[in-house]
Amino acid sequence: MVTDHLLIRRAALELDAMLRGRRVVDFGLTEGGKVVLVLSGRGGARTMVVDPFGTPPLVFPSAASELSLAAEPGWLRAAGAVLRGLAVTAVKARRGDRVIALELGARSRFGVATQARLVVELVPRFGNIVLVKDGVVVAAAKTFSPAENPERSVELGAPYLAPPLRTVAIPRLLADGGIPLERLEELAGGRDPVHVYRRGGKLVQAHLVPLPAFAELEHAVEPDLLPLLAEAAAGSGAGTNDAHAVEKRRTNLSRGLRRRLVAVEGQLAQLSSRQAATGPRERERLRVAGETIYAHLGEIEPGTAVLRPSSDPRLEIALDPELDAKANAAAYFARYRKAGDAEPHFVRRRGALEAERTKLETLLWEVERADAEALAEIEADLAPAKPARKRADPRAIEPLRLPSGARIYVGRSPRENAAITFTIARPDDLWFHAKQTPGAHVVLVPAAGGAPSDDEIQRAAALAAGHSRARGSAHVEVDYTRRKYVRKQRDATPGMVWYTDFKTVRVVPATV
Repeated sequence: MVTDHLLIRRAALELDAMLRGRRVVDFGLTEGGKVVLVLSGRGGARTMVVDPFGTPPLVFPSAASELSLAAEPGWLRAAGAVLRGLAVTAVKARRGDRVIALELGARSRFGVATQARLVVELVPRFGNIVLVKDGVVVAAAKTFSPAENPERSVELGAPYLAPPLRTVAIPRLLADGGIPLERLEELAGGRDPVHVYRRGGKLVQAHLVPLPAFAELEHAVEPDLLPLLAEAAAGSGAGTNDAHAVEKRRTNLSRGLRRRLVAVEGQLAQLSSRQAATGPRERERLRVAGETIYAHLGEIEPGTAVLRPSSDPRLEIALDPELDAKANAAAYFARYRKAGDAEPHFVRRRGALEAERTKLETLLWEVERADAEALAEIEADLAPAKPARKRADPRAIEPLRLPSGARIYVGRSPRENAAITFTIARPDDLWFHAKQTPGAHVVLVPAAGGAPSDDEIQRAAALAAGHSRARGSAHVEVDYTRRKYVRKQRDATPGMVWYTDFKTVRVVPATV
């Protein structure tokens, strides 16, 4: 089941009705790897399950009121110590984003108020659970510094920064339904029945409006969304230990790539120092010294250590007192030639190191957004002894279909990038990539017999921006060119390319 910001907003509304006024009595991690809150109140206990790392990330109720808790990581123990005893005062959703916040509070017998906010970020591949008190992060499932994520950081003791808000748009599932976003927002904020689609009794999709794309499936209308989210979690296995194992693999892989990136940066710094020592200014100094020595051979006595030529007494040229004047001049000219000969090597080495840096930065971004399958692909592609590489199946890559008949493909992993660029795209199809930053490959295939319109180019460019590291920016520059001007980088990981003959547009990032 696919979720979007409208469904998450509806889920928050139902959670508010279910949990408001209830007090947290337990908070922990089950043997199945799910984060769970147990809350007491009138009518018995209620259990809320949170899995920000599942596919998809979900929050839903459970019938269980007693937990078989697993060993808790430190952040969970710290969060539980704060949460136990607090009552839910409100459940809110961030408009246009897949973020739910539980506002909690209590007052001691001495009248001292305690307030906290449990923020559940349900963004696929970027999920998190963060406990905030007095605006400061006191516990988090995932912490990261600005160096690890330029867009935002989540650090203990630092102010909480919400995820960058993307451009609010009609979700992809609803893009062809003809319903304006304002009407969809109204539905998300109400309690209208939910449209449910099943195949053979198994839940496939649910939403606030009918979905023409699922018209051939079994259709029903049900009053609440939360039970459907629980059904989706049970059907997909979301929230199992596998999700946490994936996050551990992601962390380890990112650390290895960052170590390599630090090493490359160090080599570039060393190269810059060496290049400065043999650069144009130094070569000119060596040449002038050699010519000056030759011009003043008659002034140099044996054993002289410094030459101050009569033509320019301010100039001082160091000499080797064990060599005669001609040998000193020859030594300067030899160093001059060696410095000149080294320059092409430095240029080649810098190009190789900069290409390696770009590759590592791209892979770090790919690891950040990868699901379990894509993560395994990246690990395999980076293995020292690479097995036969399995290519992404182009038939499994679902495009965004525009009303004109044009299709837009977005690569969601390195191998999908390679597949849409070099298997799906035809030579004259348009290829898009965010300018000078890691990002997905995007291909625009125009309708049969047609040419891409300006609106279609803008849509594809916005998707390229939204699926890039620059997605949090207000505007992003995106390069686009015909696919025939894109070529693979030699001996590089999948999706690493060079491209020429491109144009650049400036767009607002979008993900749907």
